[in-house]
Amino acid sequence: MWVIDINDWLDRLFSTNGAPRFKVRLKKLGEIITYATANLAGISVDFRPGCWRRPDRRPCRGALEIELVSEKDEIHWICPVCGNEGAVTGWRGEFWDMTSTFANT
Repeated sequence: MWVIDINDWLDRLFSTNGAPRFKVRLKKLGEIITYATANLAGISVDFRPGCWRRPDRRPCRGALEIELVSEKDEIHWICPVCGNEGAVTGWRGEFWDMTSTFANT
């Protein structure tokens, strides 16, 4: 299971060129954060982010199940197809946080 503080990845990516694998994963984490926080902010979302794993070198076709665990202030995801699972913290106030974007509207 992945447990990621998004701020650790942002420092690595924005202070240097960053490895391509981090850029792809950061994009997926951004989708997860946007999805979870949009639901929390009451914004209708028509998509669920897809899984990025490649079991047996084939793309997983699963759609992630995403849950915001407010008492831990983390967003948890799991793919029901391949079992890819993780949690992201440190997302509050970041670019993808829809709760802060739409808080004053």
